[in-house]
Amino acid sequence: MTKAGANNFFDEWSVYEQVLDHNYMQHDDIYRDVQSFLADRFATQPFTLLDLGCGSARHLAQALKGRSIIRYVGYDLSNVALGHAKQNLTSLGCAVELRQGDLLEGLSASDEKVDVVFTSFALHHLATAEKEMFFQSAYERLRKDGILLLIDTMREESEERPVYLDRYCAWLRSTCETLAPAALDLLCAHIRSCDFPETALTLGAMANRAGFGRGVEITRVGWHHTWCFDRAAPGFPIT
Repeated sequence: MTKAGANNFFDEWSVYEQVLDHNYMQHDDIYRDVQSFLADRFATQPFTLLDLGCGSARHLAQALKGRSIIRYVGYDLSNVALGHAKQNLTSLGCAVELRQGDLLEGLSASDEKVDVVFTSFALHHLATAEKEMFFQSAYERLRKDGILLLIDTMREESEERPVYLDRYCAWLRSTCETLAPAALDLLCAHIRSCDFPETALTLGAMANRAGFGRGVEITRVGWHHTWCFDRAAPGFPIT
């Protein structure tokens, strides 16, 4: 997705806010499990986090409450989204840096090692070759015991992209009851032009080739998957 495209999408902020407010894409459920996972993984242990495609960071800010964050760095293409993120992240009480850029720019901007690379509903915007680069760069940015925490839409193993797009947009139209038809048209047009989701097995294989160990599925709600890839774990594939 281009910077112009991201800003155009987030300029229609009221549409996305309605999706979040009504939990149409199950953000509340997904991030409840993310919060539990982070509490189990880190407890009171301090850690640094690089958030790629951070959007408004609305749900992650809530999921990070109670954790000892040393520093949060977020990247997004949309200045509108970054403005909302600045407000939502004030409650963390740690150093916060927000920068405009895409996922790969965020990974290549520094050699600094971090404990967590996080991305949510953003990886599917990249082409397949770029996703390979993403996993390789994420592996290099993590400390030896760091993790990649990934939330994204993923196709079923036998589901081709055109079929996925039809099914996903039909599901949104049946689910997002409060959205006006024009808003749904905008949302589905964005998805059809910008979304290129892979299957879980494909993403797992990319992670393994980059050096990550076997992925652990934290939760799955429909097409929405949450995975953790551990840098230090043995290199066994997703099954």
